[in-house]
Amino acid sequence: MIKSRMGLILGAAALLLMLSPEARKTVRRWAVKGTENVLDLTEMAKDAGTATQRKLQSLTTHDEEIIPDRTERHL
Repeated sequence: MIKSRMGLILGAAALLLMLSPEARKTVRRWAVKGTENVLDLTEMAKDAGTATQRKLQSLTTHDEEIIPDRTERHL
């Protein structure tokens, strides 16, 4: 006997997917869209990280040009 509502819902969903080709097509479309969205977000995060890293490197380089290292001043 099914002891929880979640078990009943999952069982009904599994039965629906097993018996209905249209339900499988719909779930497949949702899965593809979800995967596309995850990949897009991953790419956006990667691009943002790269842009931030470049900006920090340019700021560090700019600071080194303005404020020379102490070892260079003693020479």
